[in-house]
Amino acid sequence: MWPDQSPEPTPVNSVRSAVTVHIMSWRWLSFCHSAIHFSIRGELMKHIIGFVFVLVMPVVLFADNAKDVSKELKDLEGKWKAVAMEAGGQPFPKESVPDFTFIVAANGKATGKSPQEEYQATITVDSTKSFWTIDNLHETGAQKGKKQYGIYKLEGDKWTVCMTRPGVVESDRPKDFNTKDTANVVFVFERLKGDKKP
Repeated sequence: MWPDQSPEPTPVNSVRSAVTVHIMSWRWLSFCHSAIHFSIRGELMKHIIGFVFVLVMPVVLFADNAKDVSKELKDLEGKWKAVAMEAGGQPFPKESVPDFTFIVAANGKATGKSPQEEYQATITVDSTKSFWTIDNLHETGAQKGKKQYGIYKLEGDKWTVCMTRPGVVESDRPKDFNTKDTANVVFVFERLKGDKKP
């Protein structure tokens, strides 16, 4: 129940009121200071977290991409034999497909073998593009130091690659698997039996 009237003011009541107001004012100022301090700390923490996020994200993305590249190279690991080819928009007759084997290691080191020659190369792949890309750097042989740029698709034990000739620029990389009116060549490889991917 609330009293109908406030009690008459007295000196003691006045002093108590003043002290109460002072204490309340101090508490209010303390609260405001804490709130401002918390707000500043909060904004600072947001900036720090944002800064850390900016620093960490490229590392995370790089790590994820490295994992993807490692997986793709692992999928390509093994011995592959050319079973079909296409150039100028026309498929090679089966008897005209050269006896060519391409051996890929999990680290991207590769060996190309034919009855005429053998060469060492390093391949790099990128599966983040709309068409998966492959670069083939010749490290020995007649095309030593030259790079080929291509796209590829992997369907089980069938590996299809559309590749430029050695020595061109990266902007010449094929946009699709159509070889008509280009100097590009499509290779269709099959994984050699007995060399199945683990």
